[in-house]
Amino acid sequence: MDAHTLTGFTDALVDELSTTTDAIRADVDDGGALGARLAAVGPGTDDRLVLDLIVAVTRLRNVLDHLLALLVAVAERNRIPARRRLKTGPDLLLAIGAAPVVAYRIGRLARNLHRLPTVASALRDGAMSAEFADAITQGVDHIERRVPITSEQRELIVRTLTVQVTPAAVAARARAFAIELAPAAEEVSDERVPVAEDTDLNEMTLTQGGDGRFTATLDLDVVAGDALVTALDPLTKPVPQPDGTDDPRSPARRRGDAIVDLLRAYLHGADRPVSGGVLPTVTVIRQGLHDQLGYGGPITATTAELIACDCSTSQVLVNDSCVPLDVGRSRRLFTGALRKALEVRDRGCAFPGCGRPAKWCDGHHMTPWTQGGTTCLDNGVLLCRRHHTLIHHSGWEVVLGPDRHPWFRPPVDPERPHARRELIRSNARRTLTIYQHPAA
Repeated sequence: MDAHTLTGFTDALVDELSTTTDAIRADVDDGGALGARLAAVGPGTDDRLVLDLIVAVTRLRNVLDHLLALLVAVAERNRIPARRRLKTGPDLLLAIGAAPVVAYRIGRLARNLHRLPTVASALRDGAMSAEFADAITQGVDHIERRVPITSEQRELIVRTLTVQVTPAAVAARARAFAIELAPAAEEVSDERVPVAEDTDLNEMTLTQGGDGRFTATLDLDVVAGDALVTALDPLTKPVPQPDGTDDPRSPARRRGDAIVDLLRAYLHGADRPVSGGVLPTVTVIRQGLHDQLGYGGPITATTAELIACDCSTSQVLVNDSCVPLDVGRSRRLFTGALRKALEVRDRGCAFPGCGRPAKWCDGHHMTPWTQGGTTCLDNGVLLCRRHHTLIHHSGWEVVLGPDRHPWFRPPVDPERPHARRELIRSNARRTLTIYQHPAA
């Protein structure tokens, strides 16, 4: 079998699935074509036809994934990617439009199936999916990086992982194997570092999903993990609502917010490593009416305004082809003596009930900079990132009272749209006390 044969098979399958609009509307079999037969299937009829086809197509998909992994392995062995000015076999798949998650999965299978004949056979016969096979190969790799195992142990592990129900269950069982097989601390020789303290095993995955959000996983040694917990602990404490009720955020949400605070504190530091000769910063590219991040992609104008509210900004004007037309000069907002004045007045996050330390806060323009607001004490207020985001993305407002302190107006209550929106003093001014007007 060669590419010509497979192309002929694919064309024949395409012909089988092709149906005319008339055949579908008339609910008739168009010459026995599979597509027309499926179009004619009604509820509760021909269940066996549909179920048998699902099984057959799933098996075919598994077999083809195995073949694709073999082809990528051959391509890498013969250095075909390098001759195409690519780095790896998965890059060949990316070049023809394969999704990154699929390309990298096939690449991992291409490099590992020869070590796991049981998995390779199951995938080749169509009895196992590529996703499941990949989970097993990653699980075995997870174990082998933590403890040496014999070929007999590897085969036993593979057989055990094979009977798991889902790829997630495979990963969980592999982690359990790694713990079970790890030697006790007293058995570790002087030359060997205990698994819990082995920094060579530290790793992090960071992927961006189709919705634009990022997902990360961490695997850290015990010292680094303890440092992370220590750094997150004061940032994950619950913050009461302005009316004194409990923080509605879940522990997971509070940890997520704390990670954001850590990242911002790092990016605001002046002694961090440089990237491309300059300190790493979050870059917002403004192109007409569209804003996007340097790494993360498109964002809304509201988020772009949030980022620009307290940062060193370098505005780059680009044309429709992303060719720079003008590069403005950087300027720091709410810095020096002005920043100190905000810290003395607000004493940290001014949002009622918060009070997070000033070093974790942004300087927010009460009247937005884009609407003519000036960078001055009477137009500024300190807000932690959580409440800064809340102000930009909700109906909360911040105004300056006659006492020259910030006051907060809650969003409109959808159940009482005409109710008076009573102003609330800042956290440093009688926290949690509600007044009808900003009196001194």
